Amino acid sequence: MSNKLPAVFEEQMREQLGEQYPAFAEALHLPSPVSIRLHPLKGFNWKENIGQVKWYSNGVYLSQRPVFTLDPRFQAGAYYVQEASSMLLAEALRQLISPLEPVRALDLCAAPGGKSTLLSDVLHPDSLILCNEVIRQRYGVLQYNLSKWGRANTHASQHDSADFRGLEGFFDLVLVDAPCSGEGMFRKDPAAITEWSPSHVELCAARQKRILAEAAQLLRPGGILLYSTCTYNDHENADNARWLAAEQGLSYLPLDFPADWQIAPRAFGYQCYPHCVNGEGLYLAAFRRQSDTGASKQNAGKNFRRIQALNKNEKAIASHWLAQPESFELFTAPDGIIRALPVSQMADLLTIDGVLRQWSAGFAIGEIKGKDFIPSPELALSLHLSQQLPRAELSHEQALAFLRKEDFGLSPIPQGWQLASYEQLGLGWFKGLPNRINNYYPKGWRILMEG
Repeated sequence: MSNKLPAVFEEQMREQLGEQYPAFAEALHLPSPVSIRLHPLKGFNWKENIGQVKWYSNGVYLSQRPVFTLDPRFQAGAYYVQEASSMLLAEALRQLISPLEPVRALDLCAAPGGKSTLLSDVLHPDSLILCNEVIRQRYGVLQYNLSKWGRANTHASQHDSADFRGLEGFFDLVLVDAPCSGEGMFRKDPAAITEWSPSHVELCAARQKRILAEAAQLLRPGGILLYSTCTYNDHENADNARWLAAEQGLSYLPLDFPADWQIAPRAFGYQCYPHCVNGEGLYLAAFRRQSDTGASKQNAGKNFRRIQALNKNEKAIASHWLAQPESFELFTAPDGIIRALPVSQMADLLTIDGVLRQWSAGFAIGEIKGKDFIPSPELALSLHLSQQLPRAELSHEQALAFLRKEDFGLSPIPQGWQLASYEQLGLGWFKGLPNRINNYYPKGWRILMEG
């Protein structure tokens, strides 16, 4: 960290930490730890890791930061590059949510997708997880990262928190990883220091309070709200948590972290400090709704507003590409893309569709053009792809060339649609013709970096 800390911030942290402040300030000048979260179902283990994240078994530390962009396994969604403190969410979920029953979950401020994909790993696999981001550019990043994780039970929406009115009492779990002043990222992202100011802290605290008030109304009685930030100050953290407990019909829930984790308890919630944990600054607090908002008054409609069910012939063509087609209902979106929606979630998805306009249920599997089915890029990364489809295993150099949409030198050329894979991980699609290969990797996903 090269930028000097603001004097007001230093004073704030001296008051908060007391005699621990020198150790905190020293930690901010040490290298930021490198951690990743392994996909539990894609079969990859980073063997050269230097230790496990204490609070999540699939989180590991690396000795140095590699060029992740140039790792085909990263592009295939075999792991997610996530700050270790953020994985503390997994332990909170373990303590508060039974893994034996599916739940309705909402990640209200979801981009870029780290906590959304963590929710999908920890919750019951049939849980409905709605991942929301209001900012369009960040929403695109969220959709991409959900695609790489490949689970059918994650759905994406682009809405302000106020737009969820009409889903009061609908969710069992709401996560608000709120936009914040970013004090906990000062070491990892020194640019955050130049953007920090006391007025920005107050602005963030007020915005968080609005989001939290709207989020609280979405919980069913007994539902759980998790509030997190990547900052330290009480205005955004403990003060907002205290207000939630006092004004929004929620009761504060203590969590039980082992002493050797060195997670610091605050008046309301818990704080990760970089001089105590092998990670960055994270604040986390948990609440349960006690007062009755009433069950959601929305009734599931009979049909979706923007997608239409496939006819029998189309369904037969598209189902061939799925491992368990009987688990999905297939629909065509306005852009012609066929989407697969879990059968077990249809009533809930129809309810959501009655309230939200800008959202995508399920995952894309492809489109039918004439007599040909063109598989979607998302399908190549999906856990629900049929394992009977032809695939071509690529070397590291071939995989990188494929990901750059360059000639990747297969000879002889396999004919027809092929899944390009690396270490048995799907990357994307190509079609072999007699004299050439058509690479269908999306231009917007391609690797531009050399090396």
